Amino acid sequence: MRIQLLIALLGTTTSVMAQNALFRSHEAYVAKQGDAVDGLIDVEPQLGRFTVVFEKEGRKRHISTRKVWGFMNNGALYRMEQESKLPVRLMAQGAIFYWENGFAHLRMQQDSTAAASIEYGYAAYLSRDLQGPIVPAVFAVDDTKSASAKFKAAWPAYKDLLESIGAGDGMDRVRQLVVEYEVAVEEGKIAGP
Repeated sequence: MRIQLLIALLGTTTSVMAQNALFRSHEAYVAKQGDAVDGLIDVEPQLGRFTVVFEKEGRKRHISTRKVWGFMNNGALYRMEQESKLPVRLMAQGAIFYWENGFAHLRMQQDSTAAASIEYGYAAYLSRDLQGPIVPAVFAVDDTKSASAKFKAAWPAYKDLLESIGAGDGMDRVRQLVVEYEVAVEEGKIAGP
């Protein structure tokens, strides 16, 4: 039941916004001042970079992912992670924010399928909040330099969770560990950050 509530949380927080819209900043997202678009949004490689592709007023348009904070696609929130400017989809939010590979989710939305392969980026990502840095859910024991290692050092309250995730866990395991962490925080078994 709690797993369903955590995953459903995203749907309830985004239902008051346009189903398909671009956001240039976190502030625009919070103010619900996105640029509404026609139809689904996509992200494609183009000349060595990634671009957000959408239609507006009957014209196909392209914007660099570097110029977009995030977007809503069929009511689901996507953000651009900072390292490679790749899309990630928000799956759960609470004591920690859990994101999954945006390319895979965009394909699943477009093709109406339950699964898709990961072409670019990582399977899972984490962040402290909606606005802050998003890091790959890859936490190698001896790593001290990556964005993930810096996230782990900055948020010691997540230490047990991040060490459980480790360096090579698959998306299903990361998702389960995040849900278990959220439930433990909710039940007061562990202190959240």
